[in-house]
Amino acid sequence: MRISGLLVGLVLSAAACDDAGRCKAAPECVKQGKCTPNERGACAAASDQDCKGSEACKSSGQCSAKAGSCVVATDADCKGSDDCKSRKLCSAKQGNCVNLETLVDPECGKTCGADGLCVSRDGRCVALSALHCAGGSSDKPEKESPCLRLGQCTAKGGVCQADSDKDCTESALCKKDAQCAAKDGRCVATAEACKSSKACENDGKCAEKAGACVAATSADCQKSARCKLEGACSMKEGACVAASSADCARSSVCAQVKRCLFKDGACVSAGSGKAPASSDPPDKTRKTTIDGIW
Repeated sequence: MRISGLLVGLVLSAAACDDAGRCKAAPECVKQGKCTPNERGACAAASDQDCKGSEACKSSGQCSAKAGSCVVATDADCKGSDDCKSRKLCSAKQGNCVNLETLVDPECGKTCGADGLCVSRDGRCVALSALHCAGGSSDKPEKESPCLRLGQCTAKGGVCQADSDKDCTESALCKKDAQCAAKDGRCVATAEACKSSKACENDGKCAEKAGACVAATSADCQKSARCKLEGACSMKEGACVAASSADCARSSVCAQVKRCLFKDGACVSAGSGKAPASSDPPDKTRKTTIDGIW
């Protein structure tokens, strides 16, 4: 019985050696890392070592053994691959090597276009590239992107920031509110920029406060287009507003459509019960713009 048991053991050992040799010689070992026989004798990836020598590891980062196959499991798997070197697919995500800088996660769709927060990391959406800050779809900034709206074109610390004056000068914030200089990650106005800005010319916002252009004096307001057009000639809390019938009397809305009396914060016509509501439909006798009455 002892001799018989020994013979059985030798036979099984020889069979196992044959299976191991068969797997190592099979094309699947070189291509897919399936170099070790499993309990059923089928060739499988039994260890990370099996995978690391495979073509799948070298080409696309499938360097970790899982359930008998070689898969992408870590960033390290991807970083050594040809796909990382040639296509920048260097980060592991959901079993694939990806370029996080061009990725938009479905769960971050709402925050990507408006805030550049396009990739999910540790349960929150973050910005990882200039592409994300441009809206996530192309290098040309989208209209509603943080880059084009706010000059926040550079991804730092997971958010979009203004990293240079150049980031700011192309933004809507610069064109509209003279906030054209980068400071502490955002675009701000300077005293000099405010004095020469459209915000000063149109709205009397000729002084700088906390990085924004504001109205500092009624004298600035009285030089503005809003004063001439709508009677917004008095400074209140950093803005130019109509504050009296005297303000209204000097305006175009008084001269042209007889809105000469001050009531409830606006210039109104005599006998009007209330100031014109902003929700009123367009009316050529009442609607005004910075260019005049239409």
